[in-house]
Amino acid sequence: MDYEFYFAFPMPPISILFIILRIFAIFVTIYTLFILVRFLTSPESGTDVGRRNEFDRKRYKNLRSLRTEADERLLKAFKVFNATPNDSYSDISVRYYYLRRMLSLSPLPLEVKEAKLKEIDELFEVITDYYTKK
Repeated sequence: MDYEFYFAFPMPPISILFIILRIFAIFVTIYTLFILVRFLTSPESGTDVGRRNEFDRKRYKNLRSLRTEADERLLKAFKVFNATPNDSYSDISVRYYYLRRMLSLSPLPLEVKEAKLKEIDELFEVITDYYTKK
């Protein structure tokens, strides 16, 4: 009788479960490798430090035509905070506080720190005025 049962079911049920688990593990491995490759090759990845801080002029089309000193100051403010006019005010304020914190913790001389913090404060005021008028 055991021979007939084995003939009807040539593969024990536990083996089917392990085959399904192996197929699932192969798909998970392939998906993990795909995500890892996407992370390492994307322009926003943490490994691409130079590209992250690069100023992209295509994102600032509506600011290019501005030529007055105040508008140049606004453009400089957006460059310093690595933002665009499409970003929200809260995003820029988070970048402002983060930049301010990094400067205050830096090992620069006190005079240099104060000068840079003053400049950052002035640029943040320019952006604040831009968003209040907007």
